[in-house]
Amino acid sequence: MPSSSRNSGYSASELSSMQRDAMERVREMQRRARQRIEETNRMVTESPTVPAPHRSMQQPANNNTTTHKPAATSRPAQPAPLQGILDRLNLDGDTVLILILLLLLMNDGSDQSLILALVWLLI
Repeated sequence: MPSSSRNSGYSASELSSMQRDAMERVREMQRRARQRIEETNRMVTESPTVPAPHRSMQQPANNNTTTHKPAATSRPAQPAPLQGILDRLNLDGDTVLILILLLLLMNDGSDQSLILALVWLLI
């Protein structure tokens, strides 16, 4: 097999020149990447600490001695009703998601192999 057909018609000197050009471009890209990283690191280390919020951004001072506080709720937070059902059925979030997806796909008349694959995931 001739070497010219193996090299797509380029001579050895042309291939060598293209390789040198490619290596130079790679070095230039690496240099630029390092430079950007150094600039970013410098900006992060030089950034000032977060200043305290300005007085106008804070809650306005109230001249009255009485303050209105929202009433605290005395009852504890209850879990969502659906969460209780899922706990009783011993279903986790992933299983519920697959079941809902199955329901939607079956109602839509989707591909049976997709539906079987989802059923397989449930097993």
